[in-house]
Amino acid sequence: MKKNLLLFFITLVFICVLIEILCRLTGHHISYGERSSTGDYNSPFDTRCKWGYGWDETPKPFTEQNINKLEFNYTWTSNNEGLRGDNISLQKTGKRIMVFGDSFTEGMGAPNDSTYPQLLENLIHQSLDSTAEVINCGPSGSDIFTEYKLLTGKMLKYQPDYVIVTFNSTDLFEFTVRGGFERFKPGNKVEYRKPPWFEPLYAKSYLVRFLVHDIFQYDYRFLRPCDSEKMDSLALNKTYAAVDSFNLLCKTNNCRFGMVFHPMYMEYPTENYLNAPIIAYCQKANIPYVDEYVFLTGKSINKISTDLYWPKDGHFNSKGYELMAQCAFELFEKQGWLGKQDSLLH
Repeated sequence: MKKNLLLFFITLVFICVLIEILCRLTGHHISYGERSSTGDYNSPFDTRCKWGYGWDETPKPFTEQNINKLEFNYTWTSNNEGLRGDNISLQKTGKRIMVFGDSFTEGMGAPNDSTYPQLLENLIHQSLDSTAEVINCGPSGSDIFTEYKLLTGKMLKYQPDYVIVTFNSTDLFEFTVRGGFERFKPGNKVEYRKPPWFEPLYAKSYLVRFLVHDIFQYDYRFLRPCDSEKMDSLALNKTYAAVDSFNLLCKTNNCRFGMVFHPMYMEYPTENYLNAPIIAYCQKANIPYVDEYVFLTGKSINKISTDLYWPKDGHFNSKGYELMAQCAFELFEKQGWLGKQDSLLH
C-alpha cells in the first residue's frame, strides 16, 4: 500500500513538473510582462503598478522615461504635465486638439517623431491647418475612465477645441478589473476589484495557470463562464456612460468630440470585434468616429502583419502608427473639422 502511494505521489509530481516545463517552453498562458520585457508577472489588480493610474498619476513632469523591451528601447522626457510631447502652454496659438488613449496613443514602440498624435499633427499641418496643435494625452495603461478624469482634472484648463478618445478592447478588459468611475475614491485613491486568492500562485507557476484556465475554465479576467456574460454587459453599459460623459463635457465647453477605434493585432480580421458594440452606440448617439478596422479593410490590408507591429510586445511600430494617424485624420476630413466651414469658436 505504501509503495503504491509513493508511486502515485512520484507520478503526480512528475506530471506536474512536466506540465510546468512544457507550458514554460511553449509560452502557454504567458503574461504580457513575461512575453515582452521584464520576465515578471504583473498583477492587473495592483493599483501601484504602471497601469494602475489614478487620474493624476502620469509620470512626473520633466523626467526621463526609459522604455526597455525585448524588441525595442528608447527614452523620452515627460512634459510639464507628465505626458509625452512638447510642453503645453496656457496661451493658445491655434486650434488645440487633445488625443486621449492608452499606450497606443502614448506611442509605445515608436520614437518621439512616430507617435500617432505627432503623425496626425503632421498630416493636419500639411492639409488643413498649419497652426493647429495636437497634444498627446495618452499615458500608458490608462482607459476611458482615467482619461475622462485626466481631462477634467488636468487638461481642460488648456481649452481644447477638439477632444479625441482612442479606444480599443483593452478598455473593456480593464473595466472588469478596475471598475468604472466608482474606482475613484476620496484623496485621489483608486480601488480595484479584489484579485482571486490563488493569484500569488498563478504569478509563479505555469502549472497553476494551466489548472485555472484549461481545467477550471477561468478566463484571463479570472471569471468563470457563468460570470463572463454579466460582466461583459456591465462593462459595455459603463463604457457607454463614459462616452456620454465625454460628449456632454465637450458640448458644455464648446469643443468637438470624436472617437478613434482600432483593433488589437489578434482582432484583425475576426468576426468577434469587441469594439463593435461601442461603435454602434456612437452611431445611435450621433458621435463622430472612425474605425481603423474599416480603414485597413479599405486599403486591402488583410491582417495586421509583423511589419506593422512588434510580435512579442503587441504594440504598433512606426509604420503601424502611421496608418493609425491616417485613420484619425479621416475623422477631421469627414467632419469638415478645421476647415473654413467649421463654425467652432472659442
